[in-house]
Amino acid sequence: MRVGVLACALVVAVVGGVKADDLTLRGPVAEVLTEAPDAPQRQHASPLPRPSMLAPRRTLTITLGGDLGLGAHAAPVEPAGSRRHGAFLRWDDLTSGIRPLLDGDLNFANLETVVTARNDLEPEAKTFVFRSHPEGVRHLAGIGFNLLSTANNHAVDYRLAGMRETMRHLDALAAEGRILAHAGLGETSAVAARPRVLDLEGVRVAVSAMGIATGGRAGDERPGLMEWRAPGDVSAVIGRLAGASADLRILSVHHGEERSVATDPDAIRKLRHQALLGGGIDIVAGHHAHVVQGIEITDGRLIFYGLGNLLHPGMQDMGTFDMCRDYGLLARVHLAGGASGRLTMRAVEVIPLTDMHWRARPMPPQRAVERIHVLNYLAAALDDPASGARGLRFAVQADGSGLHCEPDAQSVTGRVGELCKGWSGASATSASLSARIASACGGRELVASASRPRSLAQPAFRLGLTPAGPPPSPIAPRDASWSRNVFAGN
Repeated sequence: MRVGVLACALVVAVVGGVKADDLTLRGPVAEVLTEAPDAPQRQHASPLPRPSMLAPRRTLTITLGGDLGLGAHAAPVEPAGSRRHGAFLRWDDLTSGIRPLLDGDLNFANLETVVTARNDLEPEAKTFVFRSHPEGVRHLAGIGFNLLSTANNHAVDYRLAGMRETMRHLDALAAEGRILAHAGLGETSAVAARPRVLDLEGVRVAVSAMGIATGGRAGDERPGLMEWRAPGDVSAVIGRLAGASADLRILSVHHGEERSVATDPDAIRKLRHQALLGGGIDIVAGHHAHVVQGIEITDGRLIFYGLGNLLHPGMQDMGTFDMCRDYGLLARVHLAGGASGRLTMRAVEVIPLTDMHWRARPMPPQRAVERIHVLNYLAAALDDPASGARGLRFAVQADGSGLHCEPDAQSVTGRVGELCKGWSGASATSASLSARIASACGGRELVASASRPRSLAQPAFRLGLTPAGPPPSPIAPRDASWSRNVFAGN
């Protein structure tokens, strides 16, 4: 069920001299919280209930997608559609393959682009820059996307003007009730770190986002996003989200090494230990690597380390790679209330995608089944009895999707109970398929070496300039042709 919105506004209220601009959606009409944005942070988040005149809803479905954009490198924006290598597709044709999948109460994606109707903006001095027409993003809202992250390296592709264009257009869509919220970019670091809080029929959902900023790190008086590679920014975002008065907390993170299925120990430390175990974050949606990484559950909370590409004409056809890296992922997280009334994860569906570079759609079942087994293979590297973490494994479904159900899911009334009826655990992988998966994925580290040097020092950022000194997260050097192949939509 999609939440219908008749009116939605982002307002600044003043209570006792403290400003607040958290956005709350309840039922069909939006209201504004008067919650102090700079309240003391909590180290662990047990949900803070908020009295409501409405009985809290008993179920919630959230769909999660990865990197989303509508334009090729440096391509002029057009209001009616998008081009790739000269071919033109109207918005309806471009999104027809994923539109039926967007059936959640919240439908999330990482909007990896500047949103602007202007073709005269000066780009950053980067190898690849992306922009998408506001009419295209309005179309995305119309097919169901209602929660967007803008905390990524391509949100800053057209400098300060581009960031402000993106915020202006997304604010307008929120004010019209076409999306519920966007998180990530802000006029200052305080705004960028501030959770967006929604009220969905009595269930309060808080959302924050951070990512690799590539010169667009927000400051006290500088627009931008919170930087994943700056420990202070990470602590601020997690602390603010943990301290939000909410029943459910979602964190979007743009991180990792491109084209690597390995889970970085730094990501495990920040996301598993700092966000989930330390901050009580319920769902982490990771993206940036262009490939799918493992999924884990820790203390009933989920980390999608990498969802891969969702839909982006600026990206390469990942179908040219092996079975470990040739697909994207759309996930559905089903939550239901238990005896305590708290919504908890009861089931997860995963749908492998293909053709994410042009007309993304579910992968044909025979091939998709093998990608579910790849996910199960990646899960093994995330098992950690010491912390209680375990990689999430799935049972293969007839349509090629994967399904995980918690032990009590079959007793839940409605969609979750029907979905999990007869579920008996993850599917076994045949010896021949195991050998193929090991050949494709086994030559790569599934958890990146902890001995790799990773500086946490963060140099000062200024938009439009290359930071001096070594990069904060060094990776192995590559030749330029590799990068050109990944972003081949120009």
